[in-house]
Amino acid sequence: MIKENTIVNAIKKLSDKYPSEADRIIACVRQVAALWDTRKDGTASEFTRFCRNNFLIGPDLDRLLASFENKMESINGHFIALRQKMRREVDEDTGPLGPADGLFATYAPEAHANEDLFLAKPAFLALLNFPVRTLEDCLQSGPAWTRAEWARVRLAQRFAHRVPSEVRRAVSRAYSEAEQYIGSYNILPGAVAAPGGEPLGPKGLRLISHWGLRDTLKSLYAEEGGAAKQRVYQTVMERIITQDIPAAAVNSDRKVWDPEANTLDGAKAQREPDTRYERFLEVFRAHLKEDPFYPSEPTHMDRMFKLGREIPEPEVEALFTGLLDAPEGAEAAKLISARLGRPLEPFDIWYDGFKNRSAIPQAELDKAAAAQFPDAAAFERGIPGILRKLGFDEATARFLGERIQVDPARGSGHAWGPGMRTEKARLRTRVPAGGMNYLGFNIAMHELGHCVEQVFSLYKVDHTVLAGVPNTAFTEGFAFVFQARDLDVLGLGKPGPEAGHLKALDTFWAAREIAGVALVDMNVWRWLYQNKDAEAADLRQAVVEISKGVWDRRFAPVFGVKGSPLLGIYSHMINNGLYLPDYPLGHIIAFQVEEYFKGHSLAGEMERMCVQGSVTPREWMRGAVGADISVAPMLKAAASALKALKA
Repeated sequence: MIKENTIVNAIKKLSDKYPSEADRIIACVRQVAALWDTRKDGTASEFTRFCRNNFLIGPDLDRLLASFENKMESINGHFIALRQKMRREVDEDTGPLGPADGLFATYAPEAHANEDLFLAKPAFLALLNFPVRTLEDCLQSGPAWTRAEWARVRLAQRFAHRVPSEVRRAVSRAYSEAEQYIGSYNILPGAVAAPGGEPLGPKGLRLISHWGLRDTLKSLYAEEGGAAKQRVYQTVMERIITQDIPAAAVNSDRKVWDPEANTLDGAKAQREPDTRYERFLEVFRAHLKEDPFYPSEPTHMDRMFKLGREIPEPEVEALFTGLLDAPEGAEAAKLISARLGRPLEPFDIWYDGFKNRSAIPQAELDKAAAAQFPDAAAFERGIPGILRKLGFDEATARFLGERIQVDPARGSGHAWGPGMRTEKARLRTRVPAGGMNYLGFNIAMHELGHCVEQVFSLYKVDHTVLAGVPNTAFTEGFAFVFQARDLDVLGLGKPGPEAGHLKALDTFWAAREIAGVALVDMNVWRWLYQNKDAEAADLRQAVVEISKGVWDRRFAPVFGVKGSPLLGIYSHMINNGLYLPDYPLGHIIAFQVEEYFKGHSLAGEMERMCVQGSVTPREWMRGAVGADISVAPMLKAAASALKALKA
């Protein structure tokens, strides 16, 4: 909306005044012009005057960065705190939801903040002084940048796009409604028929989809004859994916559901409507509204990979396919089949027998967890002690513990980092009515890894605009590191000569599973952009077919079973668009970090890694472990483990 001659004149006046800053002036004036709207930001003359009066150099530029860091931390932190308050009843298990709770949860107080910062001009002030760097710039030049230069880059990127507040609100609303649907989607195994007519699980047990179903299925590897129940859980998940689950079987135990026959109390029942896929479509349609405001990243996929992960999509896909196509997968499958004494079935993507806990009865695990951490409050009080068991010194354990709050989750559990250094990280985990069980404790350990990273990378970072890690895969990596130490915390760890090999195979098998799930997620989003007018039934069919396609290409050659849709069960597809690729990336990153920790202390090195902040993934990994992100270490360890365990 600013004419070219006005832009050229503004550049010339500033360049005449600051000839040594010509390149920065050209880039920054054009940045401002690209987003300046003369209908609401001011006339062309006001644009010129703004540029002339607000371009800074030298110490003034340094002070500008410091001012932005101070103000933006406060803005972000207060909005996060307010958002948490608005969502509390939805995120935490506070009892039945009231009529206002869901409505307040959709309220996004931060939705208008970006536009307000443009209207009030701070956003333009940042763009006038700090050039926006592309991903290519960051990858090529980033290694030579100082910390202050990195901070300037991240600040400019914060204002590189001007998305209207109504569009941001639409995205927030779609996600909130999807989260409410997923967070309250439970199956009650006490009213599900297992083979022989017995209940699949105890009365009163509530398993959220997909987390609770999957993790209970995994626990059955330690139970004699557990495969029969596992087949039922697989059928339950398949019914959810295809949406032919009876609507009255969700969140209810009034009638007995036979998943195989798909009957309620022996009679056919009305299936659940395609709500699962309608929620997915609402998220997709909300992101479509963002597309015009990102001319260089015109799809949600572009933004997630180029702006969010800062790893090009083809590189991420190549990591996953390289992991899935490696010959170690077939060798591991043979070993698992031999250990089970039967051919593999689709649910064996979640084989849990390499873990120490797989040899411990579920009741013993639950008893050990409940004894130490009977509820969420006990886990919160126990955080310093947990951290000391992991090697953190007294002062650091206390510092971290004082900045992490634990609450019972309504959904599966999650971590929410603070936005400013006066707030706490929020850890939520599911706590059943009778007290915390092993599943809740295991989730809590995963979320504790997130929270420790979040506290370190905010409270200890040198520039708050660099707070965090490069992308969510890195915080997932630390979450996996903590989760893998859950039995050590309970005092049930059994290190031995095979422990390292078993752990390597467990990580490899889990990474293969979630890599397949991530490929499904990526391919579904590609399908959506090719079928923008799709209805919920169309999307349901596409998810089923894409899930089967990925299965047949990447898993059927190893399992010997074709046509399974099981990879489509993950709830993240519905309430966290394109988040799933962060999990396999997290496994890969976590493995490389774990390999580094074999020769270095977790407690001694984690803080050093975290305070690098949100530089590019490549730069972060090189600084943390001295290597790029790669599946090679995981494959090498898996091959070594297979050789040792077959000997």
